[in-house]
Amino acid sequence: MESDKDLNVFLNPRSVAIIGATERPGSWGSFIMNGLLSREYRGKIFPINRYADRVYGIRAFKDISHINEPVDLAVFCIPQQFVETEIKACAQKHVRGITIITAGFGESSKEGQQKQQNLARLARSLGMRILGPNVSGTFNLHAGFNASSIIGAKLMTTPLAGVCQGGYALYNILSSGWDRGIGLGKFIHTGNECDLTVTDFLEHFSRDPEVKAIVMYLETVRNGRRFIEVAPQVTKTKPVVVYKAGQTADSARAAYSHTGALAGKNEIYQGLFRQVGIVISPTMELLLPLAHALIERPPMKGNRVGIITIGGSWGVALTDALVEAQLCVPEFSAKLQTSLRSLGMPDRASIRNPVDFGASGLFFSTDVLLAIGRKILSSGEVDALILHGVGRGGMHAEETPDEWKVFLDFEKQQIRGFTALEKESESPVFIGSHYNPWQSQAVSDLNKEGIRIYNRLYEMAQLLAAMHTYWKCNRVNP
Repeated sequence: MESDKDLNVFLNPRSVAIIGATERPGSWGSFIMNGLLSREYRGKIFPINRYADRVYGIRAFKDISHINEPVDLAVFCIPQQFVETEIKACAQKHVRGITIITAGFGESSKEGQQKQQNLARLARSLGMRILGPNVSGTFNLHAGFNASSIIGAKLMTTPLAGVCQGGYALYNILSSGWDRGIGLGKFIHTGNECDLTVTDFLEHFSRDPEVKAIVMYLETVRNGRRFIEVAPQVTKTKPVVVYKAGQTADSARAAYSHTGALAGKNEIYQGLFRQVGIVISPTMELLLPLAHALIERPPMKGNRVGIITIGGSWGVALTDALVEAQLCVPEFSAKLQTSLRSLGMPDRASIRNPVDFGASGLFFSTDVLLAIGRKILSSGEVDALILHGVGRGGMHAEETPDEWKVFLDFEKQQIRGFTALEKESESPVFIGSHYNPWQSQAVSDLNKEGIRIYNRLYEMAQLLAAMHTYWKCNRVNP
């Protein structure tokens, strides 16, 4: 077991040296420097550049030995042939951790695999740990530390931590999810894992009080026995969500050329993850939304879902998505249907489930809509509720007609009301729209308030299904 102090150097160092720091556009030395300067890092930054006195306005050093202060972490942005020499120089400086951005090792050839193992043995013998090689960096937004290639303005501090064998894809998800409140507070890219592995950081984050859930992108598990020992202890206290890449023969080949990972049979991994209590993300895009849902939403204790839709055909399509995800859209009992009619639903509007509120002619009756939602949730006939079809398309401007602004206010009241019903009922209540925050003023405004609105039917279905699986696993194995 690695100590938290050993691994924390990669996430919260008091000082960091960027070996190969430069202002040259498109270079890794430039990417990492820009990342560090994009947040309010409280530690010291030491650029190492043989030919420059300053890098981005910060005093640069010819060699790490020229620094007259302690250095906790070194980030290597240098060609492969210089890595071994710099490891020895870091040992002389008593550096505790080395992140090797440099590629061209185990992912490229058997010779490269041997080289990276030699580097790991060398670092261990000198009292240091290696992250990588072939990584894109790390960050810890809680400490203002961003030694990665993603600019800090597109990162959001959350109680989620990411441990990934691939980096860029997660950066894409983070950048595209920033405006929707999706993010990671801490991130580790392990790359080729010549020394430290995903299992080491999975264990590390299990003891971190700032982390409430952990997401993982995996191409392989290099020490299966240790993973099986560690993972169940973590999942007892925190959700762990995994997307396992390399599920087909072609993607397994791609994984091998990416990080040198031997992907293995998908069926074995799926069984292993279920055995140790890990939640399997059905797609890579759902990795973060699912982790957010598990820590933000009430538990999904059963498989029954109620639907209120502003359009009957969308209710049918949503039912298909839910049933395909192994959930159930039950017909409401005669007693519940009678109760819904008594609230003012006309005969022309369906109330069997889905409830077609759009056909009721009561759209501006926020109180009636909320009463219907409350009645369904309190009936004992559903375990979750989806309100779908809200959020009119179009963004507002000064010349927007007043009647459209009134309509916007009504929609926002309805959505806020259903968000409150989730807390009141202690059951998941999902809000669905046809539009994203850049297409609908209502969705945009409420997104800024922290209200999650989903614009894909299958996303809602898969999230609820995974939440139900997680609840069943925890109920059987508390």
